[in-house]
Amino acid sequence: MPFMLLEKLVGGRAELWLTLGVVCLCLASLFVSARILTRADPVYRQPRALWAAAVALFMVLCFRPDQFGQREHFALIAVLPWLALQCARQRMPDFATGTLFERIMAGLGAGVVVMVKPPHFALALILPSLCLAFQRRSPKPLFVVENLLGATIATAYVTSIVVFDRAYFSEILPFVREIYLPSRMPLAEMLVDWPKIVLLFAMATALAAGGLKQMHWDVKIPLLTALGFVPAFIIMGKGWPNHALPMAVLGIWAVGIQFLRTIGCHNVAFVRKAAAILGCALALQFAVRSQYAVLSANNDPLAPAIASILGAVEKPTIISIGAQLQLAHPLARRVGGAFVSRSPAAWAVYNAEQLARDAARPEQKHRLEGLRDKMIGEFAHEIAAKKPDIVLYSAYGYPIWDNLMLEDTRIAAEIQHYDVFYRDPFATVYMRQGLSRHHRLSRQID
Repeated sequence: MPFMLLEKLVGGRAELWLTLGVVCLCLASLFVSARILTRADPVYRQPRALWAAAVALFMVLCFRPDQFGQREHFALIAVLPWLALQCARQRMPDFATGTLFERIMAGLGAGVVVMVKPPHFALALILPSLCLAFQRRSPKPLFVVENLLGATIATAYVTSIVVFDRAYFSEILPFVREIYLPSRMPLAEMLVDWPKIVLLFAMATALAAGGLKQMHWDVKIPLLTALGFVPAFIIMGKGWPNHALPMAVLGIWAVGIQFLRTIGCHNVAFVRKAAAILGCALALQFAVRSQYAVLSANNDPLAPAIASILGAVEKPTIISIGAQLQLAHPLARRVGGAFVSRSPAAWAVYNAEQLARDAARPEQKHRLEGLRDKMIGEFAHEIAAKKPDIVLYSAYGYPIWDNLMLEDTRIAAEIQHYDVFYRDPFATVYMRQGLSRHHRLSRQID
């Protein structure tokens, strides 16, 4: 994590405070979870549990540093007290445990998990509760305080959208259904990536424990939660690592809990011991690979473009017609500028183009091409109306992007009033002709 903090220090004070805030949330969530577990079971008070706590901190905080601060990362942090409380409750004959503070924290976390991506993440909470209810032959595990509080928060959130944000249903949802959701990876391609890792860990844990019947509930509950995140990953259909982060971390965490709860592997059959070793090897290999990828990559590709703008224009107005969301807002914030576009990126244009190319029916192809052209026209109109100081552009691995955007006659007509001020493989900075720090100062003096 230190290298992430250094990167944020370089990136700006806002990023540093955001990073520290997420770290504090993670520490608070782990502290509450550890407090629940140590009071529930003496195994979590043993000296070796300190090593497990360190591993848990690493897994939650920086297992995938490149996904730090994503919505799924917040969902992972939020779900931990809820998981710990379910483990503690399972030990009690009446399923009652935890202080009022712990129940409230777990309920707030459960609400956050569902609100991150409703209703996709709800199954991660429903599946363990249903299994506990089935095991107890009682509905009590479903109607505990934290579940009711989380459901109330999520319901209030959805209700507020229904009442106060009608545009979400009239504009956003149709747009998402038309452009975002149909853009999917093939199912077979997704199943050979992150879900495979999660299921391998689940299998290794089950074998190491001696089978599903002998697996401790402290292992079953995070595994069930991890499996509850899998359908959300498949429904989203993007295959992005941030979508798989909660299920991967909880799957690996379940393996760690199993080892913490066993004295060793001396009395374990060879096949189960081999499966446990395989699980550990996979976890270590993936963690090392993730850290190396971030350490060896260029973690601040915007730095040269930012330096060029800081040396030329003060407080610029900015619009982005790039294909990536990651281009616009960080750059605008770090140069002290104002991002004036309604959309942070033109990713939907690319999605519409790809879906139109793959469309099976002519009418569907025509409709998608119409949406694509309409969105490009809206970007051109924004540039013409707002006359931003800077227009950002990035194809970033999409070969068709130049033809799609820059060679569109409407975009070209507006871009002709801009000069290429800076260009690298990640970003191109177009600056309005005649605009510079000297030009602005001279206008102010006049």
